[in-house]
Parts: sequence; C-alpha cells; structure tokens
Amino acid sequence: MHKMTFMDEFQHLKIQLEEIKLATNNFGDDNLIGIGGFGKVYIGLISHSKGRSMGAIKRLDSRFGQGNAEFWREIMMLSRYTHENLVSLLGFYDEDGEKILVYEHASHGSLDRHLSVTALTWMQRLRICLAVTRGLSYLHDPKGTQQRVLHRDIKSSNILLDENWNAKVSDFGLSRIGPANQQHTVLVSNVVGTLGYLDPLYMEMGWLTKESDVYSLGVVLFEVLCARLCFEYNNGRVEVLTRIWKQSYKQKKLHDIIHQDLLQQMDSVSLETFSDIAYQCLRRSREKRPTMALVMEKLEVALKFQEVYEEVEQRINSKEMIQMVVPPLLNRSKPELDMLRYKGILNVGTTQHTNENVTLDLDFSTANSLENQEYMGSPQEIDEEEKVVDDVLLGETKFDTLLGETEEDNVEVEAKTNDFINNSIDKPVELHVTKINAL
Repeated sequence: MHKMTFMDEFQHLKIQLEEIKLATNNFGDDNLIGIGGFGKVYIGLISHSKGRSMGAIKRLDSRFGQGNAEFWREIMMLSRYTHENLVSLLGFYDEDGEKILVYEHASHGSLDRHLSVTALTWMQRLRICLAVTRGLSYLHDPKGTQQRVLHRDIKSSNILLDENWNAKVSDFGLSRIGPANQQHTVLVSNVVGTLGYLDPLYMEMGWLTKESDVYSLGVVLFEVLCARLCFEYNNGRVEVLTRIWKQSYKQKKLHDIIHQDLLQQMDSVSLETFSDIAYQCLRRSREKRPTMALVMEKLEVALKFQEVYEEVEQRINSKEMIQMVVPPLLNRSKPELDMLRYKGILNVGTTQHTNENVTLDLDFSTANSLENQEYMGSPQEIDEEEKVVDDVLLGETKFDTLLGETEEDNVEVEAKTNDFINNSIDKPVELHVTKINAL
C-alpha cells in the first residue's frame, strides 16, 4: 500500500505555471496590486482545485523574504486549518526556481489601509475585530486532533478584508505549531515579527506563547480604536505609540486619543468593554492577559451594546422625522390621499373608527401598493362607506390617520401628539385626532 508523503498531501493544490501566467497576463503591470519584501502580488481570474475565481497571486523573490521553510509552512497551515476568518489558499507552484502562492482575493485589501476615521464606522470596526478574534481563537484552541497554532506576526497589514468587509487573518509563514489543549504553551524561538506589535517578553526572552499573539492583537485593537497605526516617524526615528495608548487608558483619558467623529458614533458601554479588553491584552504579565476566547467573548458584548444603541438612535430619529411630516399629511385633499393609498405610499388598514377622538399608533414596517396586489381597481373604487383608521406610510415609518366619509373633495383633520418624543421605544407613539372638518 502506497504511503502518502508530505508532498503527496498537497498535490491537489498545485497549479501549472501556464495557468498562472495566463491569469496574470504574464505577470503584467496591469495585474500588479502589491509589492513587499517577499516579492510581488498580482490579481487574476484563475482555475484551481475548488473551481475558478479571482485570486491574489504572490510571486516570491528568492533573494529575500520567505524561504523554502516558510513557503511550505504557509501551504501546510492553510490547507490543514480552514476557517471563515482565515484566508483560503487556492493553490501553489514550486518548480524551476519559482515559488508562487495563490490565495482567495480580498477585494478591500488589508486593514491597515482602512484605519482612518472616515474609512470605517465604529460598528464596522467592532465586526472586523470580532472576526479576527474568531479566526485566532480557532488557531489557539483547535478541535479534534489538530495542534495549536501560534501566528507570530499578527498586525493590521496581515488582516485582509473581502468585498463584504469580512476579516480574514493571513500570512502564516512565521507561524509555529505547539501542543493543543495545554494551558501554557511555551516555545523557544528566534525573535521574528514586526516592531510595535511584538510581545515585549518575547523580544527579551525569546519565549513564544499564545499570549504573545494576544499582545499583538491588543495593539491591533488600539489601532482600530485610535484610527491610526501603532507607530509614527519623528525626525527619522520610529516612535511606537503603545505606551501612550496604555497611559491614556489608565488615566481615563481615552477621549484624548480617539477622534471626535468616531467618539460620536460610540455607545459608552461598547467603548468601555472594548477598551478594557484591549488594555488587558497589553499587560506586561502574561498571566494577566486574557485568552483569545475571552477577547472574543468581550468583543461580542461590545458589538451587542453598539447594535442596541444604534437601533435606539434610529427609532428616535424616525420619531423626530414623523413629527415633521405628520402636519402636511393631515391636510391633504381626499383624492390625493386616495391616490397615495393606491400607489402604496399610504398603506390601508381596517381598524374601525368608533368615537370622536381616535388614538393612532406608530410602528415600523413597510407597505405594498394596491396596484401591485390582486386588487387592481382605480383610486375612486376604494371603499369609503364607513370611517376607518388607515395606516399611512412615508418612507419606512408607518403611522395611522383618519379618512372619514364625506361628500366633499377635501377634509381637514386636526390632530395633536401626546408625549411624542418621550414615549418608550417599546410603546407606540400616539397621535390623537381631535376633529374632522369638511372644507
């Protein structure tokens, strides 16, 4: 019986050089999307074992960057460890002195290019950070017989964003494998990584742990929070900002390092939860740093608070909009209102009007036009034999008003609102019709 070799395991991922050249227009400049110390990255539509799709094609330069060990480590990691928040490897080529890796294409590029205040909302930032922690938590605590993976080079430029802004961790060339299901995994290794993101204890001692990845993630979290990279150049020198960020947190002066435009979007509890866990990631003592799973849990809480906050804000804004648009609608001519009902701008309900003062409820839904339903009659054919309370929709906000029976062309509806803005968001806003006069 043939025993599968290391090379046999990955043969299905091999892509012929001719296919790669065809996809990249023979590595043409029009297909070039990135240049780094490792080589160049091209984009192209390419056939692979999973089908045919756009790929990011990394052509390694043998003179520097990734060597043979890093090349095969990348292939091994991405073929054995698959997760929606890890970049997918589509294939590779390794012959005639060429080393090429083909990944799924992330159309929005890397996170470091989108850190500025105007690039991403706070909600988007939370979702991106949560996705990153999900991918890293999968690596740190794998299921089944898989071993733990320590990434060793977590930074914003290694976090890719697809067309839907889903985050995917990339670049596993420096990663290391350790025993799974151990509370403490310590590997002695040469210090590699990127200045600013490296765990200080790893730099000093050469001891690589899963908490080293947690530290690097904490730097990324603060980059996302502060909308800038963790370093800057001053007079030809590189200044790392991590110390300043930690100091601002401890002194409760986060407002000094977060842009005002971003602060205005944030729920206070969401910000507090996010900044608390980001700071814990940067603790010098490894024992005081959280696990990747705990970081993920806290970011889920921060996201939930932000979602609730934005939903409340949206409802409040909707109420304010209705307060502005109710008066014009209440004094429309009857034929106008009938036509709006027919076109679907007014959504007709069936609640009976039984007394002089009518309480009208506000909810949030959408309406369909009568002309798109089974009933295809004209506006004049709408039943007006009895007074009804009709649902009225403008945009995405529905409220009720009164269309009374009258022989006149116009009706005047006098109405007032009770505690319009002060109502609980869980209760309908009440609009009270006080008088209906024929004009």
